[in-house]
Amino acid sequence: MFVLDLLFAFVIGSAIAWVWSKAFNTHGPWNSFFWFFVVISLFSWGGGLWLAPFGPTGWGVAWVPFLVMGVFMALLLTAATPPRHRRRARGAQADAVRRAAADEVETLMVFDTFFWMLIVVLAVFVLGRYAWHLRPFGLGGA
Repeated sequence: MFVLDLLFAFVIGSAIAWVWSKAFNTHGPWNSFFWFFVVISLFSWGGGLWLAPFGPTGWGVAWVPFLVMGVFMALLLTAATPPRHRRRARGAQADAVRRAAADEVETLMVFDTFFWMLIVVLAVFVLGRYAWHLRPFGLGGA
């Protein structure tokens, strides 16, 4: 199941990240498609594992919870993205954006700390779900 769950999370995460970047012209608060994709995929994977399975299945995996959690995270990241990161700046706007970005170095450093905390917590959720069923004998109920 691990490989199929990972595959579904990867495919759904990449599809959502690509559609979101084209439809809303955003790459999340980091303005990077790769990190936008990583966060959506990890959240989709963790949320898809912890939600009760529902909807149609593909190769034995209920994929709708993965989709729901991926869309939820994409909406959340888009809402948290400052308006200046939602549009790609060109020409004079790009220079103004670069100058404004230089003023926010400390804010970005703190945000990076929270970003890595988010990545670690999402990874713990995913690994915790797989470890949940691997209890030693005698510790599980009847």
